[in-house]
Amino acid sequence: MIKDTATKKLRLFNTEESPILLFFILTIFSIGLMSYDHRHQMNDNIKQFVSVFNAPIKFIVNTPSRINHNINFYFSNQKKLNNEIKFLQNKINLLLLDAQDTQLLEKENANLRKILQIKELIERKVQVAEIILPNQVNGVAQIIINRGRKDNIEAGSAVINNQGLIGQVIQVSEHTSKIKPITSNQFAISAVSNKGFINTFISGTGNPYLEIKQLPAYEVIKVGDYFLSSGLDEIYPKGIKIGTVSRIIPSENAQFNQILITPFSSPLSFAQVMIIGVSK
Repeated sequence: MIKDTATKKLRLFNTEESPILLFFILTIFSIGLMSYDHRHQMNDNIKQFVSVFNAPIKFIVNTPSRINHNINFYFSNQKKLNNEIKFLQNKINLLLLDAQDTQLLEKENANLRKILQIKELIERKVQVAEIILPNQVNGVAQIIINRGRKDNIEAGSAVINNQGLIGQVIQVSEHTSKIKPITSNQFAISAVSNKGFINTFISGTGNPYLEIKQLPAYEVIKVGDYFLSSGLDEIYPKGIKIGTVSRIIPSENAQFNQILITPFSSPLSFAQVMIIGVSK
């Protein structure tokens, strides 16, 4: 018994692994790896190799977050864009309104300037009036202006605007006057061509056109020529535009032509007209 115990105490070699030895071995191995990595960049190659497999995983993991971010970004930009579009549209509408006001003012100023220029060319007494009641009765145009007997308007006075002849005053009341338009079938005026070669009478037809009923075929005239008042009738001052030749219709005997003329001006073109006093 005593001998067995002594034998166990006198064992010269211990076969159990020492943790200190393992630590020492691992330390030496680590230092070797670091040295090798420092020289040959082994760690970068490993990282690159691992990243090939790691990238898809990261992509899958980050996809929901990225999609959510993109959706939020899209709707945020969409809202900003819609707000900017509304702002710009409102600005455009305001600019269009300003442009319309400007165009209206420019048009009115141009009309007034033309009227003043015409007034300077006419030696007779001239008054500016406004059409207050353009209408039709039994298909006949009725034009009423806001000047009458109190303004010394007389029946027979010529009526024009800045584009040309409108008609003639035929009835006067205290505050208003009635005008016979040049398109009336009871209207006639002495006229001369713009080239000064043709003197004739132009009459209304009851429709939008005027006419020269029988112009000698030897008179040289073409579509696009125009006529002005000749002043020979002593009712309308010389030089007022009447209308443009729009059609030439030969007669059956070929000795005369019927000439259709489109008036330069319409009573409804502008509200402002001028009343030219009767020559005395």
